[in-house]
Amino acid sequence: MKYKWQNSLLIGLLTVSSWCFAAEDTQPVTDSFAPVAAEGHCVTVTGSASTENVDEAFARQMAIRNALSFASLQNNVTISSDQSLENFELTRDAVRFTSHSKVKAYRVIEEGLEEPFGEYGEQKKGPLRYQVKLSVCLTENPQVCENLSGNQYQTRLAIAPLVVAKSYAARDISNLIPGYQVELQRRLKENGYRNLTMLDTQIGVDEQGVISPNLSKEVLEPIRDRTGAQFVLMSVLRSVSAHAEDHPYLNQVKRFYNLEVKPDTRYIEVDWYVVDLMNRTLVYQQRGGFDVKGKVRVGRDRPFGSNAFFATDTGMAFHALLNQEVKDVVSSLRCEELETQVIDVRNNEYIIYLNADSGAKAGDSLAVYSRDGRSVQFQGVDLGMDEKPSAFIRIKRILPRFAVAEMVAKKGVIQVGDVVKAW
Repeated sequence: MKYKWQNSLLIGLLTVSSWCFAAEDTQPVTDSFAPVAAEGHCVTVTGSASTENVDEAFARQMAIRNALSFASLQNNVTISSDQSLENFELTRDAVRFTSHSKVKAYRVIEEGLEEPFGEYGEQKKGPLRYQVKLSVCLTENPQVCENLSGNQYQTRLAIAPLVVAKSYAARDISNLIPGYQVELQRRLKENGYRNLTMLDTQIGVDEQGVISPNLSKEVLEPIRDRTGAQFVLMSVLRSVSAHAEDHPYLNQVKRFYNLEVKPDTRYIEVDWYVVDLMNRTLVYQQRGGFDVKGKVRVGRDRPFGSNAFFATDTGMAFHALLNQEVKDVVSSLRCEELETQVIDVRNNEYIIYLNADSGAKAGDSLAVYSRDGRSVQFQGVDLGMDEKPSAFIRIKRILPRFAVAEMVAKKGVIQVGDVVKAW
């Protein structure tokens, strides 16, 4: 069999992961806190947060955030300046700091309310700020996710059934749609991705229209509610057409004697998309394809996914495409931040749509964001809602399909529908 990989273009955007804390909001420091030139170094920073209208526990969490932000600016920082002059006067002066360091570990050294008196002995006005002094180890290891400290959760992924653009071209392949979906699940698990669910809804398509992910609220919210997934993987088989190359003399002779002219060339092309169900956005898109030459017809006696299928020339091409899709999906989701919802409130306990396959454990702390005001609408399009941190919760029990958490610190009231994030 001869085949070649089709060059493809990445046109999706990847979001950045968020912070995540363990039960005591501190992470164990590995081996030593001594500076290591190759891996990075450790710094001591102090963060603070206002205690006005919030309890000290909430202010403490915000102070830790503040300190970690300062720590990331202590090493390998790029500074870009934008200045404009008009008539010898500075009309614009903007500076942006970009850090290329990531937090590897940290621990709390000191914490508490700031001193009530200023530098010259005067008493400070207003509520005192909460201060946290941290020892933070930084790293520039490319394997470490951006803006991720401590526990890294595996987001839940729903695998949608394969969509076939030209179904008549695949009539020689049996079990194609369910077989492709099962193979994706099996190979994702082999690559270490365990937090998976199968979407059993068959997606109907208009073969004469444009096939692309539907990002409407009416389509994605039921998938989210039914599966608890944060992302959905959609695959589209754009082409699986088989034909005979032009062999003028040989094919003419075969047709003269009423012999079958069997296809000896097949073009296979698959698109795959990763869609964020929480924010209704396309976060990753890729395309792969092969030109296959040889015995490209499969036969109904070799169902998709069987050893007999993958032994065929067409099966070998699908094998390579599946491996490429799995590799891309695992890579694109590796640093995605956990984002889920509060789905119920019972007796001062909060039910979270979060399962044990994510890697979450009892004692882990999470941040709750309340949606502020009405949804933003523009020309009939729902752009979402503003979110503000309102509380921190700790997981008490983790079950196969949901988790039960308790309040750790609060600024507002936790309600059903509030967003829960690792940071």
